[in-house]
Amino acid sequence: MLKMNAYLAVAVGIAAAAAAILILAAVPPQDDPDYFEINATYSDGTISISFRDHSDGTENVSMEILGMSETFRKTYESGHIKEHVPFLGPPKYGWGAHPIIFEVSHQTLGELSIKTEIRDAGQPAAAVIFARP
Repeated sequence: MLKMNAYLAVAVGIAAAAAAILILAAVPPQDDPDYFEINATYSDGTISISFRDHSDGTENVSMEILGMSETFRKTYESGHIKEHVPFLGPPKYGWGAHPIIFEVSHQTLGELSIKTEIRDAGQPAAAVIFARP
């Protein structure tokens, strides 16, 4: 009985490790330039946002800018986006209060959520965070 429990524990451990490897392999690394290039900057009353899928696997993407008096949301049928959105000056509580969320439907990666923040023009790009919805 003890031997069977030990075998079962090892089998469960191997299955869990295999599942974790498959899940991690399906999400692109955050610093991998071969997948997505995302930039969001503020200058002179306008937020300039670019999204580019270098793999060309994006089927559609919805972009949402949170924290505005009226949330900006738009859906695109392409993995190449350039959008300019009017914005009334740098925010009182910092750009972290206005994250940009991309909901991506990708041919090989499936459904992804990608989050970034706006930066003032000339500042380094914000971190990009990937998640599964």
